[in-house]
Amino acid sequence: MLNRRAVVLATILGTVLQLAMVVSGHSNTSIANLFAAGGMAISLLAGVAYVFIARNGTAPSSPVVGGLVAGGLCAFIGILVSYLLGDVPALVMTFGTASSAVTGALGGWLGKLLTRRSSGVAAAVVFCLLVPSVHAQGITPTTATTSDFAWLTGRWEGRMSSGATGVAEVTFSAPAGGVITGMMRLIDRDTVLVVELISLVDTPNGVELRFRHFSPVLKAYESTFKQNMRLSAHTADRAVFENLEPYEKELMSTQPRVTIFQRVGENSYVGKSDIIGANGKPAVVEVRYQRIL
Repeated sequence: MLNRRAVVLATILGTVLQLAMVVSGHSNTSIANLFAAGGMAISLLAGVAYVFIARNGTAPSSPVVGGLVAGGLCAFIGILVSYLLGDVPALVMTFGTASSAVTGALGGWLGKLLTRRSSGVAAAVVFCLLVPSVHAQGITPTTATTSDFAWLTGRWEGRMSSGATGVAEVTFSAPAGGVITGMMRLIDRDTVLVVELISLVDTPNGVELRFRHFSPVLKAYESTFKQNMRLSAHTADRAVFENLEPYEKELMSTQPRVTIFQRVGENSYVGKSDIIGANGKPAVVEVRYQRIL
């Protein structure tokens, strides 16, 4: 028998968490990249919550079915809001809800396990399912410094992956005193569109990446500047920087949310930035660079 009160309360709990995630992810690409895993984890939690709420009732309840309903409903509401915000396609409402419903059912089973067996053992099972393994993704916790970016030293030329006609020319200095400086100019048909000054700096919190944009005559495009692109993951071939400043529509410096340097051999790398544009929509800027000096 399904405990309706437990379904309602577990669904409300899951929905609050789902909405918090999708609203935050609308302006934070790093959170948006976790929509799938985060949504299913929340549905799992909703399934567990259903069992704990239902066990206080007088009538027997079905933990798996209750978890399935609560997990699927809260996921559907969250995905619907994300779709209305323009962050996910409509198709996600189908397979996303289905997969979360299955995860909710699993949460119901785990909730039953929690109530019948050692809570320590069951909690360990839940922890292993909810916490993503960084090492499984091939990314180790970063202890990198600017010396690990010495490979950037030199002059590079890049072209937009979107087929845009502009050419990006960028030059990086060798690391010295915990700092790497760089300068990029975007040229289109002999016209300089933008000049970008770049700095990688060793800080007590790890390597930080900063960049500001100027006109050809060095008029600052960002009169108010907030940016904190901190190195969050690093391997020999890949570096991920995340902007810790919240997105503000009026500030260009908060638009890049995640920037990735992906090495492709000794003399090539791809620079990719997930941004939130001035229109509030997610976009990707990707440039493939070749070493020319």
